Amino acid sequence: MSASRFAADLVEMGIERLAKGEIDRRSFLGALAAIGFAPAVMSSSKAMAEAKEIVVVNFGGDAVPTWGKAWGEPFTKDTGIKVSIIGGEPTAGAIKAMEESGKIIWDLTDGDAYYLPILSKQDLIQKYDYSIVDKNKVRPEFVYEYGLATYFYSTVNGYNLDKTGGKVPNGYKDYLNFKDFPGKRAMYKWLVGSLEAVLLGSGVEPDKLYPLDVEKAFSIIKEHKDQFVLWGGGAASQQLFRDGEVVMGSIWSTRASVLDRESKGKISWSWDQGIIAPGVWPVLKGNPAGAEVWKFIASTQIPERQVELLKLLGNGPANPAADKLMTPELEKINCAFEANFKRQIPVGTAWYAENYDTVQNDFLDLFAG
Repeated sequence: MSASRFAADLVEMGIERLAKGEIDRRSFLGALAAIGFAPAVMSSSKAMAEAKEIVVVNFGGDAVPTWGKAWGEPFTKDTGIKVSIIGGEPTAGAIKAMEESGKIIWDLTDGDAYYLPILSKQDLIQKYDYSIVDKNKVRPEFVYEYGLATYFYSTVNGYNLDKTGGKVPNGYKDYLNFKDFPGKRAMYKWLVGSLEAVLLGSGVEPDKLYPLDVEKAFSIIKEHKDQFVLWGGGAASQQLFRDGEVVMGSIWSTRASVLDRESKGKISWSWDQGIIAPGVWPVLKGNPAGAEVWKFIASTQIPERQVELLKLLGNGPANPAADKLMTPELEKINCAFEANFKRQIPVGTAWYAENYDTVQNDFLDLFAG
């Protein structure tokens, strides 16, 4: 579940930022208090069900206070309706279990776009009310019947110039170029972007990438198996580059930007052939806040609020109008900025919805064997 693991990675980033003094502890705790985040209360189903508020569940960490600051607090100021951002595990399985229990305490949750067809087929989520939520404020390819992009994240090809002899690889097209770029490659353990990197490196053109040719990708991986180093979390991916264990490879752009800043450009990344994916918000059937949830989602489409989240977390704004608000510094790290976006490849949502679980298991078996 790529977006879920990406969001969970914000937990680690938050800890790292606190340790470095980049986030003031008092401000951090103050932000939690401002959005009404109290773990003892949030764990009570009865309290949650009775609260007159909108409950948004993401995967925790820095995403809790920052979503509150960028999106929750402004909506409360606009409407007087409280927004509680809760860190949890809003997987497709958790949503199904909650719906089956009949005790719905969440209104909407974070997730990957390929959650939507899985959940909608089981009648667990609602069709979006596009009379309130504006589908014209999102790129058309990221608008779905049961949701739309609320932010973007990207899996890109990072590289270490000290290891490449100062040469910059051509995105993932040089991922398998061991002649000009000898050394090991970073590869994401949880699949999204991994097979894409191998196939693009083998010469597959971006417009022919999906549906993924799993057989071909697995064959290439077997051939070069000792050249790939798997990582499962963002901190681990950073360390591979810091330690010089890899020459290049898959990494989230948020993590790559941290390395770029730390190393003063020696470790950087390319947007070329990056796999850009949307985070979406499934709205549960029978959600306690009812129709108010659509007003909240619509409020998060305001460009200034999406830019605030970019500043705080590095998530790319889903509304293209945010481009007009970019500084050069923000343009550089924004995966959704038009100049960066057009160099990337939108993730194959339909393919992942149909194939993720099976191929993920086979992928891990391939490395274990």
